[in-house]
Amino acid sequence: MIQDLEYLVKLQEIDLRVREQELAKEQYPVAAADLEKRIESAKEMSAAAGGRLTRLSAEIEAAADQAAKLRESLSKSQERLSSIQTNREYDAVHKEIEAQKALLASAEGRKAALESDMEKGKAELAESEKAYENAKAELQPQIDELKAKIGKIDSVIAEIMEERAKVSPMVSLPTMRTYDSIRKKKKSGRAISMVGKEKTCGVCFMILQPQLCSEIRRGTKIILCESCGSMFVWDESGA
Repeated sequence: MIQDLEYLVKLQEIDLRVREQELAKEQYPVAAADLEKRIESAKEMSAAAGGRLTRLSAEIEAAADQAAKLRESLSKSQERLSSIQTNREYDAVHKEIEAQKALLASAEGRKAALESDMEKGKAELAESEKAYENAKAELQPQIDELKAKIGKIDSVIAEIMEERAKVSPMVSLPTMRTYDSIRKKKKSGRAISMVGKEKTCGVCFMILQPQLCSEIRRGTKIILCESCGSMFVWDESGA
């Protein structure tokens, strides 16, 4: 194998590590934001449950106040019956009392229904608060870990680039230009295709002819894959 190819394999490993860190720099903030949204969503659900309880409490108080006023009105109407002197007036007050009783029953029924909803609401609030606390306990450490990694990415890349600076001068300029040109065209950043006993391209898996494999194994020149354009290097470990 020509010396360029030996160093290109090392360079490829270094560049893939850099690429991994660059992808992490893009993906980690997105992942952290997604986890934060999940916590915020749980918090909003808990707040919504609390808000429903507040509204129910106000409605129960209003229904209780209405029922109290209706009882007072009913009591006064019933007291008037003892002082009524005509049948016409008696019938009018009697109708008034029946109407008040109906309104009172409705108010008390609404109050009872609201109180039932209140109990359900309390259970929902307790459940949503627990879900929120669980979300924080589970996800916040992950968020902190991601943010810690984000803060270190640039320094990690800098360290890896120091390794690259030691290896890249070992590769001839023409070979380096070819390598960099291929690497920049590939989304994966993988420019080197390791070929072994399977006799296929290690990147696109195209089956290679025996004669071509022999040339790749000799490693006397740069050979590119006709399918994906990767640079072939014979994998001695997989020979």
